[in-house]
Amino acid sequence: MAMSARVREYLDAQHIPYQLVHHQYRETAQGCADAAHIPPGRLGKAVLLKDEQGFLMAVVPSNKSVDINTLNMHTNRFLMTASQSEVRSQFDDCVNGAVPGIGQAYDLRVIWDDSIVQQPDCYLEAGDHEQFIYLARKDFQTLMQDRDHGRICH
Repeated sequence: MAMSARVREYLDAQHIPYQLVHHQYRETAQGCADAAHIPPGRLGKAVLLKDEQGFLMAVVPSNKSVDINTLNMHTNRFLMTASQSEVRSQFDDCVNGAVPGIGQAYDLRVIWDDSIVQQPDCYLEAGDHEQFIYLARKDFQTLMQDRDHGRICH
């Protein structure tokens, strides 16, 4: 499988410059980061959450976890992790577990952790377990400029 067509179309339509970085197949974010020789703090992982209002995507560094309590206070919601079947249905053009941190391409509300822009660049899953989307810091900020953000991980 290749990069998610939906993500490619979204990035192209928004004129966001990116590069694809190929790496050996791995099933976990940490394994993919290791295979591509990327520090885990530069790899943004997507976490799909839900409540009665619907789904929300949190994007945090791959070596961190979403702080649900902080996120709930920040959003004034009562979010919980979505099930694997809900993730698969939302990201039906992606390999299981390779969710791109570009939820806006899927009409999802996105919130991202501020620590991501403390890095010079960022990598996101491309929708398979063999490629990352590389974004310079300024391009990640442009991509996420209208999205909520804060300190949402630990």
